[in-house]
Amino acid sequence: MTEHDSSLPAAAWVAALSALPELGPSRLRGLLSISEGDPRQAWHRIVSGAPIVLERTGPKVIDTWRTVARRFDVANRWAAMASLGIRTFVAGDPEWPPVLLDDPEPPAILFACGHRLRADAPAVAIVGTRRGSAYGRRIAWQLGASLAELGVTVVSGLALGVDAAAHEGALSVAGAPPVAVVGSGVDVVYPARNASLWSRLAENGTILSEASPGTDPSPWRFPARNRIIAGLSSAVVVVESHARGGSLITVDEALERGVPVGAVPGAITESSASGSNRLLADGAVPILGIDDVIEMIGGLPNPASAASENPGDATVREKADPALEAVVDAIGWSPVLLEQVCLRVDLEPSEVAVAIETLVLSGRCVRTGGWIERIAS
Repeated sequence: MTEHDSSLPAAAWVAALSALPELGPSRLRGLLSISEGDPRQAWHRIVSGAPIVLERTGPKVIDTWRTVARRFDVANRWAAMASLGIRTFVAGDPEWPPVLLDDPEPPAILFACGHRLRADAPAVAIVGTRRGSAYGRRIAWQLGASLAELGVTVVSGLALGVDAAAHEGALSVAGAPPVAVVGSGVDVVYPARNASLWSRLAENGTILSEASPGTDPSPWRFPARNRIIAGLSSAVVVVESHARGGSLITVDEALERGVPVGAVPGAITESSASGSNRLLADGAVPILGIDDVIEMIGGLPNPASAASENPGDATVREKADPALEAVVDAIGWSPVLLEQVCLRVDLEPSEVAVAIETLVLSGRCVRTGGWIERIAS
Protein backbone atom coordinates (compact mmCIF):
# COMPACT_ATOMS: atom_id res chain seq x y z
CA MET A 1 0.00 0.00 0.00
CA THR A 2 1.48 3.37 -1.03
CA GLU A 3 1.42 6.52 1.10
CA HIS A 4 -1.05 7.97 -1.42
CA ASP A 5 -3.36 4.98 -1.03
CA SER A 6 -3.30 5.25 2.77
CA SER A 7 -4.72 8.79 2.60
CA LEU A 8 -7.84 7.71 0.70
CA PRO A 9 -11.17 7.90 2.56
CA ALA A 10 -13.14 4.80 3.50
CA ALA A 11 -15.57 5.45 0.63
CA ALA A 12 -12.75 4.99 -1.90
CA TRP A 13 -12.07 1.46 -0.64
CA VAL A 14 -15.73 0.50 -0.49
CA ALA A 15 -16.10 1.85 -4.04
CA ALA A 16 -13.21 -0.33 -5.17
CA LEU A 17 -14.72 -3.39 -3.51
CA SER A 18 -18.09 -2.74 -5.13
CA ALA A 19 -16.42 -2.68 -8.56
CA LEU A 20 -15.19 -6.28 -8.26
CA PRO A 21 -17.09 -8.82 -10.39
CA GLU A 22 -19.95 -10.75 -8.75
CA LEU A 23 -19.64 -8.69 -5.58
CA GLY A 24 -23.19 -7.57 -4.84
CA PRO A 25 -24.59 -5.86 -1.73
CA SER A 26 -24.86 -9.03 0.36
CA ARG A 27 -21.30 -10.17 -0.34
CA LEU A 28 -20.01 -6.64 0.21
CA ARG A 29 -21.63 -6.47 3.64
CA GLY A 30 -20.24 -9.91 4.47
CA LEU A 31 -16.74 -8.96 3.37
CA LEU A 32 -16.82 -5.82 5.50
CA SER A 33 -18.16 -7.81 8.44
CA ILE A 34 -15.27 -10.30 8.48
CA SER A 35 -12.85 -7.35 8.15
CA GLU A 36 -14.18 -5.60 11.28
CA GLY A 37 -15.95 -3.00 9.15
CA ASP A 38 -12.66 -1.69 7.72
CA PRO A 39 -12.90 -1.54 3.89
CA ARG A 40 -9.16 -0.92 3.52
CA GLN A 41 -8.47 -4.11 5.47
CA ALA A 42 -11.04 -5.98 3.36
CA TRP A 43 -9.31 -4.85 0.16
CA HIS A 44 -5.85 -5.88 1.32
CA ARG A 45 -7.25 -9.16 2.60
CA ILE A 46 -8.29 -9.91 -0.99
CA VAL A 47 -5.03 -8.71 -2.55
CA SER A 48 -2.80 -10.54 -0.06
CA GLY A 49 -4.52 -13.89 -0.55
CA ALA A 50 -5.64 -14.14 3.08
CA PRO A 51 -8.38 -16.73 3.72
CA ILE A 52 -11.87 -15.46 2.99
CA VAL A 53 -14.96 -17.43 3.98
CA LEU A 54 -18.31 -16.00 2.84
CA GLU A 55 -21.66 -17.71 2.65
CA ARG A 56 -22.57 -18.83 -0.88
CA THR A 57 -19.23 -17.62 -2.25
CA GLY A 58 -16.97 -20.26 -3.76
CA PRO A 59 -13.19 -20.18 -4.19
CA LYS A 60 -13.45 -19.40 -7.92
CA VAL A 61 -15.27 -16.15 -7.22
CA ILE A 62 -12.71 -15.15 -4.58
CA ASP A 63 -9.84 -16.02 -6.94
CA THR A 64 -11.42 -13.76 -9.56
CA TRP A 65 -11.59 -10.93 -7.03
CA ARG A 66 -7.90 -11.35 -6.27
CA THR A 67 -6.92 -11.36 -9.94
CA VAL A 68 -8.85 -8.17 -10.61
CA ALA A 69 -7.87 -6.41 -7.37
CA ARG A 70 -4.15 -6.97 -7.92
CA ARG A 71 -4.22 -4.88 -11.08
CA PHE A 72 -6.78 -2.34 -9.83
CA ASP A 73 -5.59 1.19 -8.96
CA VAL A 74 -7.87 2.38 -6.17
CA ALA A 75 -6.53 5.95 -6.15
CA ASN A 76 -6.92 6.38 -9.92
CA ARG A 77 -10.46 4.99 -9.79
CA TRP A 78 -11.35 7.39 -6.99
CA ALA A 79 -9.94 10.38 -8.91
CA ALA A 80 -11.71 9.33 -12.12
CA MET A 81 -15.11 9.21 -10.41
CA ALA A 82 -14.55 12.66 -8.93
CA SER A 83 -13.58 14.05 -12.35
CA LEU A 84 -16.89 12.76 -13.75
CA GLY A 85 -18.85 14.54 -11.02
CA ILE A 86 -19.82 11.27 -9.31
CA ARG A 87 -20.06 11.62 -5.55
CA THR A 88 -19.44 8.59 -3.34
CA PHE A 89 -20.39 8.29 0.29
CA VAL A 90 -20.79 5.74 3.07
CA ALA A 91 -22.47 5.76 6.48
CA GLY A 92 -20.91 8.54 8.56
CA ASP A 93 -20.29 10.82 5.59
CA PRO A 94 -22.19 14.15 5.61
CA GLU A 95 -24.40 13.25 2.65
CA TRP A 96 -25.39 9.80 3.90
CA PRO A 97 -29.20 9.77 4.30
CA PRO A 98 -29.97 9.66 8.05
CA VAL A 99 -33.02 7.45 7.40
CA LEU A 100 -30.71 4.67 6.18
CA LEU A 101 -28.63 4.57 9.35
CA ASP A 102 -31.09 2.21 11.04
CA ASP A 103 -32.24 0.45 7.89
CA PRO A 104 -32.48 -3.36 8.27
CA GLU A 105 -30.59 -3.86 5.00
CA PRO A 106 -28.69 -0.64 4.22
CA PRO A 107 -26.45 -0.26 1.19
CA ALA A 108 -22.75 -0.27 2.04
CA ILE A 109 -22.14 2.63 -0.33
CA LEU A 110 -24.05 5.08 -2.50
CA PHE A 111 -22.94 6.73 -5.72
CA ALA A 112 -24.68 9.94 -6.74
CA CYS A 113 -24.77 12.58 -9.41
CA GLY A 114 -26.78 15.78 -9.46
CA HIS A 115 -28.07 17.68 -6.43
CA ARG A 116 -27.00 16.83 -2.91
CA LEU A 117 -29.63 14.88 -1.00
CA ARG A 118 -31.88 16.94 1.28
CA ALA A 119 -32.16 15.47 4.76
CA ASP A 120 -34.76 18.04 5.82
CA ALA A 121 -37.40 17.30 3.15
CA PRO A 122 -40.07 14.60 3.47
CA ALA A 123 -39.94 12.02 0.68
CA VAL A 124 -42.63 9.99 -1.05
CA ALA A 125 -42.00 7.09 -3.42
CA ILE A 126 -44.30 6.99 -6.45
CA VAL A 127 -43.99 3.60 -8.13
CA GLY A 128 -45.85 1.48 -10.61
CA THR A 129 -45.80 -0.65 -13.70
CA ARG A 130 -43.77 -0.04 -16.82
CA ARG A 131 -46.80 -1.11 -18.89
CA GLY A 132 -49.50 1.07 -17.41
CA SER A 133 -52.41 2.98 -18.85
CA ALA A 134 -52.48 6.60 -20.00
CA TYR A 135 -54.58 7.30 -16.90
CA GLY A 136 -51.91 5.83 -14.62
CA ARG A 137 -49.12 7.82 -16.24
CA ARG A 138 -51.17 11.01 -15.98
CA ILE A 139 -51.94 10.46 -12.29
CA ALA A 140 -48.26 9.72 -11.58
CA TRP A 141 -47.24 12.90 -13.40
CA GLN A 142 -49.71 15.05 -11.51
CA LEU A 143 -48.95 13.54 -8.11
CA GLY A 144 -45.22 14.01 -8.79
CA ALA A 145 -45.74 17.64 -9.78
CA SER A 146 -48.02 18.45 -6.84
CA LEU A 147 -45.72 16.82 -4.27
CA ALA A 148 -42.59 18.50 -5.61
CA GLU A 149 -44.36 21.87 -5.64
CA LEU A 150 -45.22 21.35 -1.97
CA GLY A 151 -41.55 20.70 -1.15
CA VAL A 152 -41.81 16.89 -0.96
CA THR A 153 -39.02 14.87 -2.58
CA VAL A 154 -40.42 12.43 -5.15
CA VAL A 155 -38.50 9.15 -5.15
CA SER A 156 -38.82 6.54 -7.89
CA GLY A 157 -36.82 4.14 -10.00
CA LEU A 158 -36.49 5.89 -13.40
CA ALA A 159 -38.14 2.97 -15.18
CA LEU A 160 -40.52 3.41 -18.08
CA GLY A 161 -44.20 4.05 -17.39
CA VAL A 162 -45.28 5.23 -13.94
CA ASP A 163 -41.75 5.91 -12.63
CA ALA A 164 -40.82 8.11 -15.58
CA ALA A 165 -44.14 9.98 -15.41
CA ALA A 166 -43.64 10.73 -11.69
CA HIS A 167 -40.16 12.06 -12.36
CA GLU A 168 -41.41 14.13 -15.32
CA GLY A 169 -44.07 15.67 -13.11
CA ALA A 170 -41.61 16.51 -10.35
CA LEU A 171 -39.28 18.17 -12.85
CA SER A 172 -42.09 20.24 -14.35
CA VAL A 173 -42.36 22.58 -11.35
CA ALA A 174 -39.93 24.74 -9.42
CA GLY A 175 -40.10 22.50 -6.37
CA ALA A 176 -38.16 19.85 -4.46
CA PRO A 177 -35.57 18.08 -6.66
CA PRO A 178 -36.65 14.46 -7.31
CA VAL A 179 -34.50 11.41 -6.54
CA ALA A 180 -34.09 8.41 -8.85
CA VAL A 181 -32.66 5.15 -7.48
CA VAL A 182 -31.39 3.14 -10.44
CA GLY A 183 -30.38 -0.47 -11.02
CA SER A 184 -27.21 0.30 -12.97
CA GLY A 185 -24.23 2.60 -12.45
CA VAL A 186 -25.22 6.27 -12.29
CA ASP A 187 -23.36 6.73 -15.58
CA VAL A 188 -25.09 3.85 -17.40
CA VAL A 189 -28.42 5.04 -18.83
CA TYR A 190 -31.14 2.40 -18.67
CA PRO A 191 -33.54 2.09 -20.33
CA ALA A 192 -32.18 3.96 -23.37
CA ARG A 193 -35.61 5.51 -24.01
CA ASN A 194 -35.20 7.47 -20.77
CA ALA A 195 -31.92 9.11 -21.87
CA SER A 196 -33.38 12.63 -21.99
CA LEU A 197 -35.14 12.22 -18.63
CA TRP A 198 -31.98 10.74 -17.11
CA SER A 199 -30.00 13.79 -18.25
CA ARG A 200 -32.54 16.23 -16.81
CA LEU A 201 -32.62 14.34 -13.51
CA ALA A 202 -28.84 14.46 -13.29
CA GLU A 203 -29.03 18.23 -13.77
CA ASN A 204 -32.14 19.09 -11.74
CA GLY A 205 -32.48 16.19 -9.31
CA THR A 206 -30.40 13.34 -7.90
CA ILE A 207 -29.55 9.94 -9.38
CA LEU A 208 -28.50 7.34 -6.81
CA SER A 209 -27.17 3.79 -7.05
CA GLU A 210 -25.33 1.29 -4.90
CA ALA A 211 -23.84 -0.18 -8.10
CA SER A 212 -20.35 0.91 -9.06
CA PRO A 213 -20.10 3.35 -12.01
CA GLY A 214 -19.92 1.48 -15.28
CA THR A 215 -22.14 -1.35 -13.98
CA ASP A 216 -24.63 -2.62 -16.54
CA PRO A 217 -28.16 -3.41 -15.36
CA SER A 218 -28.77 -7.00 -14.26
CA PRO A 219 -32.26 -8.34 -13.48
CA TRP A 220 -31.45 -8.93 -9.79
CA ARG A 221 -30.37 -5.32 -9.25
CA PHE A 222 -33.86 -3.89 -9.73
CA PRO A 223 -35.58 -5.74 -6.86
CA ALA A 224 -32.51 -4.96 -4.74
CA ARG A 225 -32.70 -1.22 -5.41
CA ASN A 226 -36.40 -1.23 -4.40
CA ARG A 227 -35.41 -1.60 -0.76
CA ILE A 228 -33.47 1.68 -1.05
CA ILE A 229 -36.49 3.42 -2.59
CA ALA A 230 -38.58 2.24 0.36
CA GLY A 231 -35.88 3.09 2.90
CA LEU A 232 -35.55 6.68 1.69
CA SER A 233 -39.29 7.34 1.75
CA SER A 234 -41.79 8.48 4.36
CA ALA A 235 -44.56 6.78 2.35
CA VAL A 236 -44.93 4.64 -0.78
CA VAL A 237 -47.71 5.29 -3.30
CA VAL A 238 -48.46 2.63 -5.91
CA VAL A 239 -50.21 4.21 -8.89
CA GLU A 240 -50.68 1.07 -11.00
CA SER A 241 -49.31 -2.43 -10.58
CA HIS A 242 -49.93 -5.76 -12.22
CA ALA A 243 -50.68 -8.70 -9.95
CA ARG A 244 -47.01 -9.69 -9.89
CA GLY A 245 -45.51 -6.27 -10.54
CA GLY A 246 -42.09 -5.21 -9.26
CA SER A 247 -43.79 -2.38 -7.36
CA LEU A 248 -45.10 -4.98 -4.93
CA ILE A 249 -41.48 -5.72 -3.94
CA THR A 250 -41.16 -2.05 -2.97
CA VAL A 251 -44.38 -2.45 -0.97
CA ASP A 252 -42.97 -5.46 0.91
CA GLU A 253 -39.76 -3.53 1.67
CA ALA A 254 -41.81 -0.56 2.88
CA LEU A 255 -43.94 -2.70 5.19
CA GLU A 256 -40.82 -4.31 6.65
CA ARG A 257 -39.59 -0.80 7.51
CA GLY A 258 -42.91 0.43 8.90
CA VAL A 259 -43.39 2.81 5.96
CA PRO A 260 -47.08 3.42 5.14
CA VAL A 261 -48.33 2.26 1.74
CA GLY A 262 -51.06 3.81 -0.36
CA ALA A 263 -52.53 2.93 -3.75
CA VAL A 264 -54.50 4.79 -6.40
CA PRO A 265 -57.76 2.98 -7.30
CA GLY A 266 -57.86 1.67 -10.86
CA ALA A 267 -60.42 0.13 -13.14
CA ILE A 268 -61.18 -3.48 -12.22
CA THR A 269 -61.10 -4.31 -15.94
CA GLU A 270 -57.47 -3.21 -16.30
CA SER A 271 -54.79 -5.82 -15.59
CA SER A 272 -52.35 -2.97 -15.01
CA ALA A 273 -54.34 -2.11 -11.85
CA SER A 274 -54.96 -5.61 -10.53
CA GLY A 275 -52.05 -5.53 -8.10
CA SER A 276 -52.70 -2.02 -6.83
CA ASN A 277 -56.42 -2.73 -6.41
CA ARG A 278 -55.53 -5.83 -4.43
CA LEU A 279 -53.39 -3.67 -2.15
CA LEU A 280 -56.46 -1.56 -1.43
CA ALA A 281 -58.48 -4.67 -0.64
CA ASP A 282 -55.71 -5.74 1.74
CA GLY A 283 -55.75 -2.44 3.63
CA ALA A 284 -53.50 0.02 1.77
CA VAL A 285 -54.45 3.68 2.11
CA PRO A 286 -56.73 4.76 -0.77
CA ILE A 287 -55.12 7.70 -2.59
CA LEU A 288 -57.99 9.83 -3.87
CA GLY A 289 -56.08 13.08 -3.89
CA ILE A 290 -52.88 14.80 -2.86
CA ASP A 291 -54.30 15.42 0.63
CA ASP A 292 -54.29 11.66 1.24
CA VAL A 293 -50.56 11.50 0.47
CA ILE A 294 -49.78 14.45 2.73
CA GLU A 295 -51.77 12.84 5.53
CA MET A 296 -49.75 9.63 5.12
CA ILE A 297 -46.52 11.49 5.85
CA GLY A 298 -47.99 13.38 8.79
CA GLY A 299 -48.34 16.74 7.08
CA LEU A 300 -45.75 19.19 5.78
CA PRO A 301 -43.02 21.01 7.72
CA ASN A 302 -44.34 24.26 6.21
CA PRO A 303 -47.99 23.49 5.45
CA ALA A 304 -49.25 24.53 2.03
CA SER A 305 -52.67 23.99 0.60
CA ALA A 306 -53.02 20.89 -1.51
CA ALA A 307 -54.11 21.43 -5.10
CA SER A 308 -57.19 19.25 -5.25
CA GLU A 309 -59.07 16.36 -3.73
CA ASN A 310 -58.68 14.44 -6.99
CA PRO A 311 -55.15 13.74 -8.28
CA GLY A 312 -56.55 13.68 -11.79
CA ASP A 313 -57.59 17.32 -11.37
CA ALA A 314 -54.55 18.48 -9.41
CA THR A 315 -53.43 21.96 -10.37
CA VAL A 316 -49.73 22.03 -11.16
CA ARG A 317 -47.48 24.75 -12.48
CA GLU A 318 -45.18 23.97 -15.39
CA LYS A 319 -41.77 25.58 -15.64
CA ALA A 320 -41.48 28.16 -18.36
CA ASP A 321 -40.02 26.12 -21.19
CA PRO A 322 -39.58 27.90 -24.52
CA ALA A 323 -39.32 24.63 -26.45
CA LEU A 324 -42.50 23.29 -24.83
CA GLU A 325 -44.45 26.44 -25.59
CA ALA A 326 -43.14 26.47 -29.17
CA VAL A 327 -44.54 22.98 -29.62
CA VAL A 328 -47.87 24.03 -28.07
CA ASP A 329 -48.12 26.91 -30.55
CA ALA A 330 -47.19 24.60 -33.43
CA ILE A 331 -49.95 22.14 -32.48
CA GLY A 332 -52.58 24.87 -32.40
CA TRP A 333 -56.19 23.83 -31.87
CA SER A 334 -56.60 21.28 -34.67
CA PRO A 335 -55.41 17.66 -34.69
CA VAL A 336 -51.92 17.37 -36.20
CA LEU A 337 -49.32 14.71 -36.92
CA LEU A 338 -45.89 14.62 -35.28
CA GLU A 339 -44.30 15.28 -38.67
CA GLN A 340 -46.38 18.46 -39.08
CA VAL A 341 -45.25 19.77 -35.70
CA CYS A 342 -41.61 19.06 -36.56
CA LEU A 343 -41.94 21.15 -39.72
CA ARG A 344 -43.36 24.09 -37.77
CA VAL A 345 -40.64 24.42 -35.09
CA ASP A 346 -36.88 24.81 -35.07
CA LEU A 347 -36.29 21.77 -32.86
CA GLU A 348 -34.91 18.28 -33.27
CA PRO A 349 -37.59 15.57 -33.75
CA SER A 350 -36.49 13.97 -30.46
CA GLU A 351 -37.07 17.28 -28.63
CA VAL A 352 -40.51 17.59 -30.20
CA ALA A 353 -41.37 14.02 -29.14
CA VAL A 354 -40.31 14.71 -25.52
CA ALA A 355 -42.35 17.94 -25.46
CA ILE A 356 -45.44 16.18 -26.79
CA GLU A 357 -45.12 13.41 -24.20
CA THR A 358 -44.91 16.05 -21.46
CA LEU A 359 -48.01 17.79 -22.81
CA VAL A 360 -49.92 14.51 -22.92
CA LEU A 361 -48.92 13.58 -19.38
CA SER A 362 -49.88 17.03 -18.07
CA GLY A 363 -53.31 16.80 -19.69
CA ARG A 364 -52.81 19.65 -22.17
CA CYS A 365 -52.89 17.32 -25.19
CA VAL A 366 -54.24 13.91 -26.10
CA ARG A 367 -52.87 11.41 -28.59
CA THR A 368 -55.28 9.38 -30.72
CA GLY A 369 -53.57 7.01 -33.10
CA GLY A 370 -50.95 9.13 -34.85
CA TRP A 371 -52.81 12.39 -34.18
CA ILE A 372 -52.04 14.92 -31.45
CA GLU A 373 -54.76 17.28 -30.27
CA ARG A 374 -54.59 20.16 -27.82
CA ILE A 375 -57.37 20.14 -25.23
CA ALA A 376 -56.22 22.70 -22.63
CA SER A 377 -54.39 26.02 -22.53
